[in-house]
Amino acid sequence: MIRQFLFTLLCFSWTGAAEPMRIASYSPGATQTLIDLNCSAQIVAATKWCPLPAQHSAARDCDVFNPDLEKLLQKKPTLVILPRLANPLWADRCRQAGLKVLVLSSENKNSVGEDVRLIGEAVHQEKLANDFISVLENKRSSSSKKLLVIWDGMMAGKNSYLAGALEKVGCDFPFPDMTWIKCDWEMIAQFNPDIILWINNNPVDGPITLSPKHLSEFADLPAVREVSAVKNKKVYSTNSGCNWLPSSSLFNACSKMNKLLTDSDLEHHLTK
Repeated sequence: MIRQFLFTLLCFSWTGAAEPMRIASYSPGATQTLIDLNCSAQIVAATKWCPLPAQHSAARDCDVFNPDLEKLLQKKPTLVILPRLANPLWADRCRQAGLKVLVLSSENKNSVGEDVRLIGEAVHQEKLANDFISVLENKRSSSSKKLLVIWDGMMAGKNSYLAGALEKVGCDFPFPDMTWIKCDWEMIAQFNPDIILWINNNPVDGPITLSPKHLSEFADLPAVREVSAVKNKKVYSTNSGCNWLPSSSLFNACSKMNKLLTDSDLEHHLTK
């Protein structure tokens, strides 16, 4: 009798156990956060820009600009993650098809932390997500350097997702009411940045290094050749990689900037 009871209980536990999540990610940043939260194996579909290893089994056909519900349903996802700029009608179609949908936060200086928290809750990794958020929100510097970030011809403003985390390491961003704005030489001259960081579109992560190429380009422009970053040769470049995505891995970019600022301060004191 006891043996039969234990067998019945074991069968119930097998059938009642939650099945592994199956996640379709339409956001490279969300995909990187899922990887950081140890959920890589649960991703069944992603975009072609998502930072997954080449050998990963996930389909690379998630296209938020030209979505295909039939293809998506074939993957049998239990969670669909959409970027903040996704068409609301697509989110509604997914919900009407019975899918659980998570739409990421609208971009603002705190949106990375908000998204990491949302994704952590959705995949039941709240503690690990909070650990990443704590690192991103940890203030590392009381000093401040004016930083201009230029990425793909756009300048990052104070409301961009980069600003919140990088301000904690001592970076002051321009354009208080902007997320991103087209590169404008007069606006750069008015901001007069201490440091210019040029982010190259390259999926391979790399260090932040001095950029003679971009320094020369700025020095040839009368409008900006007198800004502090150009005069003091503080023009740098780096690859976009996965560390600069709006994801939990942004803490790696913050660490690089923190080291750059610390080394820069040390160099300043040694040469005084």
